[in-house]
Amino acid sequence: METMTLGGAVQYEPARWMQVGPVQVPAAYGDVADEYRAAREGLVVVERGDRGLIRVAGADRATWLHNLVTNAVTTLDVHRGNYAFAVDVRGRVIFDLNVLTMPNELWLDVPRAAVPVALAHFDGHLFTEEVEVHDATDSHARLAVTGPLAAECVHRHGAGQLQAMPDLGLASFGGDATLFRHDLAGLPGFELIMERPLAVAIWNQLVERDGAVPCGYEAIDVLRIEAGIPWFGRDIDERVIPPETGQVERGISYHKGCYLGQEVIERMRAYGSMANHLIRVRMAEGDGIAEQSELRQDGKAVGRLTSLRAHPLEAGWVGLGYLKSRASATGLTAGEPPRDVEVLA
Repeated sequence: METMTLGGAVQYEPARWMQVGPVQVPAAYGDVADEYRAAREGLVVVERGDRGLIRVAGADRATWLHNLVTNAVTTLDVHRGNYAFAVDVRGRVIFDLNVLTMPNELWLDVPRAAVPVALAHFDGHLFTEEVEVHDATDSHARLAVTGPLAAECVHRHGAGQLQAMPDLGLASFGGDATLFRHDLAGLPGFELIMERPLAVAIWNQLVERDGAVPCGYEAIDVLRIEAGIPWFGRDIDERVIPPETGQVERGISYHKGCYLGQEVIERMRAYGSMANHLIRVRMAEGDGIAEQSELRQDGKAVGRLTSLRAHPLEAGWVGLGYLKSRASATGLTAGEPPRDVEVLA
């Protein structure tokens, strides 16, 4: 078990830790309600030890990756990016990723838990292409900044206008970090990639100069659930086909041509058929209900919960899950004894 932290120079040490994939990350630095409120009303900074970085170089890098993911790569300009899935021949998700185009490389932002799988997948599809794949996870650190004041923070550091940046557009942040626009929790935000020795100084600068509140994953988890954003390892796994996640517009190109697993995904589009679809849910009481618990209707399994969190400010619990497309969105229960599950629009 590995613990990801920026080191003793950080003035705010986590109060609690939580497991995300193969690492422990800060769950909270203090009261989760305060961190949630700061994200909604101001600015927070989040350690992203749960993310990995794979760098891809070589003359054939774009065309090679283009044939392995669900979104277009060859049409991306430098300092632009997009979200995509890597799938197998059955169309099932292997991992998801953000593709970031640097002047001479592609940077692939992947879940840390998926790095070994991604490296093996890429190695298995390297033949005669001029491509070099390098795991840069351990040499780089990641921070995320989110909240209504994120644009002011970007402007203050001379990194441009956040509102004008496209999703996953890139810029330089103070000359020491690479910034990319990423509303990871459904709020305006960006992430920073930097060499690991620089992380503590940038963290402290964000807290002391910009007024960012240190925020753990419990608050961010609630925010992204409320925004309907699925996460790998919980809402996205090998049982899921990309259109079922609700991320079609940002994660799938139906015009890019062939790629691994494309036939299954195209067939779903052509026939308008999905076995399951992602839903947002609310429950009055969620204690004791495990993630991946069945959703039931008239005693029959019609789906599963994938994420479930107690809301830090409001009464009740919020979650994500998958519901069979043929099932009604009413009369759902989960847990034992059964508790009502409300599907949100």
